[in-house]
Amino acid sequence: VARPLALGLVLRRAHMSSRARAFIGWFGPRGLASLLFALLLVRDGVPQAERLLAIIGVVVIVSVVAHGASVAPLAAAYARAVRRTTHAEERTGSATGLFGAEGEAAPRISLEELAALLAGPNPPIVLDVRTRSQYDRDPGQIPDSVRVAPDKVEEWARGRSKGETVVAYCT
Repeated sequence: VARPLALGLVLRRAHMSSRARAFIGWFGPRGLASLLFALLLVRDGVPQAERLLAIIGVVVIVSVVAHGASVAPLAAAYARAVRRTTHAEERTGSATGLFGAEGEAAPRISLEELAALLAGPNPPIVLDVRTRSQYDRDPGQIPDSVRVAPDKVEEWARGRSKGETVVAYCT
């Protein structure tokens, strides 16, 4: 109980789901520190220290066996849960990967080029296509940009005229 709670406290500010924190808490470090502390008590001649060492040893062995037996089913359940809650665009290696082979040829522009386009007579539509997790970490946007989730870009584009210039950005 103490180990998962301690790891939960350590990981509370980490950007991860509660399910990931629980997974790490369950499979985190074993009872080596407890065994070492018990050995210190034995070394110092504390009464009942050998009995305490034996009890801690049994608890650590049971813990290792329980965690070892549960690793395959719990890891599989965790993988299924991640697959259900992670959007396809977040499993893609890059934004251009969303567009298949054509994505490799997607032109890139610099911030200076974007600023020049925005200041020009026909400014482009700027799409914020960051994944949900990226957007949750930093909800700031380029002024006047349109927020469209990567898996909704195709749907958004259906209602647009073909001649519009669109600049999509992600991190």
